[in-house]
Amino acid sequence: MKNRLFWIGLFAGLVAASGHVFAAQGDKYPQRPIRFIVPYSVGGTSDLVGRLVGAKLTEELGQQLVVDNRGGAGGTIGSKLLAAANPDGYTILVQNIGLAVNETLRPKRGYVALRDLAPISIVGFTPSVLIVNNDLPYKTIAQFVAAAKAEPGKIAFGSAGAGSSTHLSMAYFMTVAKIKLHHVPYKGGGPAVRDAIAGQVQCVMVPIPTVFGHIKAKRLRPLGVSGGKRSPVLPDLPTIAEAGVPGYEFNTWYGLLAPAKTPKSIIARLNAAAVKGLKDPKLREKLLATGMDPQPSTPEQFADLVRSETARWRKVIEEAGIPKV
Repeated sequence: MKNRLFWIGLFAGLVAASGHVFAAQGDKYPQRPIRFIVPYSVGGTSDLVGRLVGAKLTEELGQQLVVDNRGGAGGTIGSKLLAAANPDGYTILVQNIGLAVNETLRPKRGYVALRDLAPISIVGFTPSVLIVNNDLPYKTIAQFVAAAKAEPGKIAFGSAGAGSSTHLSMAYFMTVAKIKLHHVPYKGGGPAVRDAIAGQVQCVMVPIPTVFGHIKAKRLRPLGVSGGKRSPVLPDLPTIAEAGVPGYEFNTWYGLLAPAKTPKSIIARLNAAAVKGLKDPKLREKLLATGMDPQPSTPEQFADLVRSETARWRKVIEEAGIPKV
């Protein structure tokens, strides 16, 4: 009996001690620079969002967030790196809607989102915009759809990779508009946009922050926004639904994650820094100016979003017959 009480007491002491260790980790964290994985190439929306948010988190945490672009495979390469990283808070990631999409689209990705990754906070939401090369004759969504119906598969669109938000937004657009386009995947939104400007592909549908500068400089022609309402930064541009494809709506979200098993105290520290940073008027102004609506959250709210979006896109992918990769 005494031995049993001894072991029970020892176990309880160890549990309590471990809790104090994790609390101490959270109190002292961070003590060195943090690797900040962006699972897409330089120049895309995830890269832009990552760098803006990373700079603010550097300020809030007192340690440098070092951006590490690891594009490819629709964002799964960077996500897999995070899943395999040491859960000590010194490797985090910014991801987008592709995190939920890839749960169905890429069965061999090497991780399970809510098993191997720990949500920190939602960053925000943004609609996309369908843009075309300036040399093309299409001035409206109706003209674009008519041309696509006249010659199925001739118009090529670029994306940030199979299963990325830039791919799924167009796949969903093709389904609703009843058209067929040719898909050209890249390793990020930036290269896809550059080729649209150069005329290597005819169009892209990307989050507004990726191309807002190009639209203002008239390097690309916008036809419509994907959201349910017009964007405050492009107030004269109609939604795709009102411009001739009723029922179409698509918005991209972004969020921050750490490896699973990261101590709760560290997740709490990162969440507090993210929430405070995203409420900062200067950062909000920068994000709003690009078309993003910042909406920080609790880790639990972000987990719920990933869970519901995974179910939603599983249904879309299966009903649309999009092949798994």
